[in-house]
Amino acid sequence: MSRHRLLAALAVLIPCRALAADWHVAPNGVDGAAGSAQAPLATFAHAVSRAASGDRLLLQRGGRYVVNDQAVSGLEVGAYGDGAAPILTASLEVELSGTWANNPNVRTGPVADPVLATYVDGRFVPLARYPNAPTFLRVDNDDSPDAIVDGELATRPGVAAGRWTGAQVRWRRWSWWWETRPITEHAAPDTLLLGPEGRFQDPFSDPGSGYFIDNDLDELDAPGEWMWQAGTLYLYPPAWANPGTMRVTVVTSDAPGLRAANASFTDLELRGFTGAAVEVNRPTSFTRCTFAELETDGIRFTWDAQPLVVRESVFRDVRNVAISGWANAAGATGTLIERNLFLRVGVERGYGGSGSWHAAGVIIGQANGARVRLNRFVDIGYAGVILGSDGQTVERNLFVRTMATLNDGAAIYTNCNASVMRENIILDPLGDLETSHPWWPLGHGIWPEFLSDFADSVITDNTVYGANGFGLFLPNNFTCTVSGNVVVDNRRAGFDLSGDGGDDQGHTITGNTLAAVVPSRRLVRPENLNQWWLPPYAPPTPVALSYQPGLDYGTMRATTFIAPATDAAVIRPEGGTDLDDLAAWTAAAPTWSDATDSRVVRAHAILLFNDTEAPATVPVPPGSWTRPDGSAAGAAVDLAPFRSQVLISSTAAPTSPPYYAASGIDWRAVEPVSTVLGADPPPPDGGASDGGALQGDGGLPGADGGPPGGSTDRLSGLSGGCGCRAFPASIGVLLAAVLLGRRRRG
Repeated sequence: MSRHRLLAALAVLIPCRALAADWHVAPNGVDGAAGSAQAPLATFAHAVSRAASGDRLLLQRGGRYVVNDQAVSGLEVGAYGDGAAPILTASLEVELSGTWANNPNVRTGPVADPVLATYVDGRFVPLARYPNAPTFLRVDNDDSPDAIVDGELATRPGVAAGRWTGAQVRWRRWSWWWETRPITEHAAPDTLLLGPEGRFQDPFSDPGSGYFIDNDLDELDAPGEWMWQAGTLYLYPPAWANPGTMRVTVVTSDAPGLRAANASFTDLELRGFTGAAVEVNRPTSFTRCTFAELETDGIRFTWDAQPLVVRESVFRDVRNVAISGWANAAGATGTLIERNLFLRVGVERGYGGSGSWHAAGVIIGQANGARVRLNRFVDIGYAGVILGSDGQTVERNLFVRTMATLNDGAAIYTNCNASVMRENIILDPLGDLETSHPWWPLGHGIWPEFLSDFADSVITDNTVYGANGFGLFLPNNFTCTVSGNVVVDNRRAGFDLSGDGGDDQGHTITGNTLAAVVPSRRLVRPENLNQWWLPPYAPPTPVALSYQPGLDYGTMRATTFIAPATDAAVIRPEGGTDLDDLAAWTAAAPTWSDATDSRVVRAHAILLFNDTEAPATVPVPPGSWTRPDGSAAGAAVDLAPFRSQVLISSTAAPTSPPYYAASGIDWRAVEPVSTVLGADPPPPDGGASDGGALQGDGGLPGADGGPPGGSTDRLSGLSGGCGCRAFPASIGVLLAAVLLGRRRRG
């Protein structure tokens, strides 16, 4: 065989991607240049236009690259050089060199297109509003979703009909959603008529719900507010910014930043978008990316997007939902959302969208076998995770202060069959009622919905502490497995069972620990409480288990009920007399209650949990504490990863700390963590990581057969050349050996 024919034959064996090109992009680059590290391109869009499927786009660290509705198909996008992650953004810098005649503190500057979002030094600032934050107005009228009547409006000096025509309201019309609606007519001093845009389909409204008015230049009267009108941006500099040096950026497009298909993104920061930062249309992966200051969603996936892989990434200050979408439930498997941090998602009241299923961490409307695992969710407006189709798994996540700005949901909220929820730690789900109409406190820990006779949920080995509703809420569900859960200090009950059809539910409920706590150590927030159908609201006595009588729930056995001897109940039939011992329970509910291996313990309780991936030894706090079965606790408790233990005493624990975490992290701090799980210092005992099956199973190979989520090493140590990428080492060695052998033989 001739040498040329040999090379041609070997070329067939070399993977096509080994011949792919690297395209470097830098702020000081020139479009039309070679695209090497020494001669980089200037813009992301130009690099995409030059690249072919399988190529890599490498953005210089520390750079800022403007993108808007940019398709990225079949490409790897990553970083090169030193410094901070490169930023992809739709925000444009503007100069505000003028001042407003009405208020010299307000800076002005020209911006031709309507401004949709404004940032000062990279931080969100809100539209000018009345009343100024953090206060709200409250409606007086009932059952009128297209009008607001509020006598307080008429008390503002100088207000007359027509004053707010053309502005808009952001209205928490019902307990679990906000709406942004145009004011079509300020019909009377106390009456606002609203347009249909932004209205959710349900007709509910109720007196007492909170709202505010914005998008009105005359309301620009407080630091940190802005308004755009007729080609001019007005900004009252926030108190924390230096007006002389502040950097002001704006977004004028509501298109997605990127449209991704068969792509991968690594070590990037995406910020400043009013449409989704990325819309995913075909399988795509994200590794070690940051999504920050986003006005709607971080990642929105569509029908053929599976498998979608999002790993080791941070979503912070996202106004709506971090990750959401609907994929083909009969399509590919392998969607994985793993080891991410979701921080302050959906907590800006009134922003992020109109209607239900907003302000959440992850919404999987539909997928095929998706897994959400090893994530941290901290300060989420509504649910941490919402599942809308069968067969998804949520495991070993930590949820902190979910349901922070909305009510009537849960840290994990499912609308489907056969979802698996295991070994999650859920702390302080709130169920915000400050701006709601008067309503029940419904911030639950785990809640499979009741509207469609859902079945076969698996709820095992979870820990729920401090829910402002129920710890576990299982209404009108069927044939579920509920086992090994530890549920402590929840406002309405540790566990609630109910139904609306009178049908046998057939659950298997075993080995759970349900503890009522007095005095409670739950978080306390301002509330607008008053049962709207049965006023006035009266706080319930804490109880371990509540249920609706007259239904057969299956089998409930091996339960540990814990409650103090006074001011708390053990078991509460709805509308009936509290039951304080096993004999009373089994007599009242003979079809499903089982005293086998069950116990009632009259004592005070504390919770110890392991929020790390290694086995941990957690010191027992001062005092005389034992295990619920009466055995000695000793000086410390050994806990497996993501598991917990309740200890009891005849003496109540101090109100602080509310619980004891193996990591030592104060989960009630304003910002308890800023990193993903695995990036923390080693646990106190120095144990090796033990993620079990969660660390090694089912990961998706990278494009080159590397680790799940794509290779992470190939973006370092890059050569400066353009054109063909270097052959993989194995192919290079093979080629050299063959050529050397050919020469020796020739």
